[in-house]
Amino acid sequence: MNRRRLRSLPGLALALHRRSRALRNAREDRRLRSRLRADPEAPELLLSPHWDDAVLGCWSLLAGSRELNVVNLFGGVPTAGRTATMETVTGARSSAERARERIAEDARALARAGRKPLNLPLLDAQFRQSGIPLQELDNVLSAEVKSASRVYVPAAIGSHPDHVLTRRYGRMLFKAGIPVVLYAELPYCIFHGWPSWVDGREPEPKRNVDAYWRSFLAGVPEMPALRDAEVERLDGPTASARLEAIRSYESSLNYAVRNLLADPAFHGFEVRWALVGHGAQTPASQPGVARPGRDG
Repeated sequence: MNRRRLRSLPGLALALHRRSRALRNAREDRRLRSRLRADPEAPELLLSPHWDDAVLGCWSLLAGSRELNVVNLFGGVPTAGRTATMETVTGARSSAERARERIAEDARALARAGRKPLNLPLLDAQFRQSGIPLQELDNVLSAEVKSASRVYVPAAIGSHPDHVLTRRYGRMLFKAGIPVVLYAELPYCIFHGWPSWVDGREPEPKRNVDAYWRSFLAGVPEMPALRDAEVERLDGPTASARLEAIRSYESSLNYAVRNLLADPAFHGFEVRWALVGHGAQTPASQPGVARPGRDG
């Protein structure tokens, strides 16, 4: 069978594309020279792909007293006259108008925690013709934020391309010597509910949330064991404040998601993992990271 025929077999073209992309990403990762400096005296840095991910994934950090810069990476306003399908469904007249509404919503939500976000001009995936090179992302970010003592990035549960790109960038910062923590993102992480080791409920025999999460985290060799996580169980007032902040996102979160997240069984928890490996602190040595035990 010739090579052209082989490439036409079902699934093979996709597999070859994925392999090619992985090789291309690996080359790009090796070339990255980050301008963001590691500085233990600098504020921490929370990277939010979009205008809601910081609140949805890290409210306890936002509501705390630590010095923290909050950056929406893909915070650019698209060209006037364009409208994406989901924005039409939710009544937007244009993508630019909806972007400005979402910026305002996010500012109100973060103000509830006394935070003010920095919005970078990069466009999110639905408005880009191609990917964003890591070096470009780093150049744009480091022009505004010069250093960080620790960086928080999404775990990319759900595989949204912007979340995957942000996680990939975080891994490169980790390799450069900056402590990096992954955070589980609502609503993607609770599509099968929280695992029992997070919410304390009895495990269900036909629901394996660990397997669901691992399916998205398999490409992160710096991950500790899944249950070696920092689990935040928000107290009543903190959970209520988070819910009020979530309610600010009338444009970015659809009706079903807003109602799902209104349940304290979902918005009352947060999960984070400190990356581990060569040249980095271990989770046990990083302050504020609980180690409830390893998974089997």
